[in-house]
Amino acid sequence: MYINEQFKEVSDHYTSIVSENTNPTDCKKLAVKVISFLEEKKIVQKELSNCVLGLNGHKPAENFASILERQNEGLQDLKTNGVEIITERKVFENGANGLEQVNCPKCGKNQIGEDWAEALGNWYEKSESDLLKCSDCLSENPITEFHFEPNWAFGDFGLIFWNWGIFKREFLIELEKVIGTKLKIVYGKV
Repeated sequence: MYINEQFKEVSDHYTSIVSENTNPTDCKKLAVKVISFLEEKKIVQKELSNCVLGLNGHKPAENFASILERQNEGLQDLKTNGVEIITERKVFENGANGLEQVNCPKCGKNQIGEDWAEALGNWYEKSESDLLKCSDCLSENPITEFHFEPNWAFGDFGLIFWNWGIFKREFLIELEKVIGTKLKIVYGKV
């Protein structure tokens, strides 16, 4: 939980670590593998509990700070402090951090003012075309190839760490090896 002193705003922050290239049929097995990896290193506890804003998650274990460059002070005292495992199609967006740009992958022009919601919905529902036509260069590309700023990710597998802090690069590299794909990081807040 983060408190903005200027506005006395209290909000939960999250870091989504997403594999955009995981086969949907492998997600459940991959979740077991990743949780086992995190449990063995004593990063998370095995038991599920009400510690995330979604369904149940895994609370931090005694070595949780070993993967953090900078941890959120008082993490273990927060009600929302767990790791949520996502094993179904999801748009990993950044919540209340806002969205500034949706840039065309071909020409780089910002398409935030265009109607890209239908392509996004089609990707999520796996229906019709998820193509979006750039209003500048007129190329058509899948919505998932556009560059969102701040970062968004699209996938069937991800981990959401609630209020943990900033992760060490070494941990992210190790997690990529465990998962077997490149990972995309999305920072968000509620």
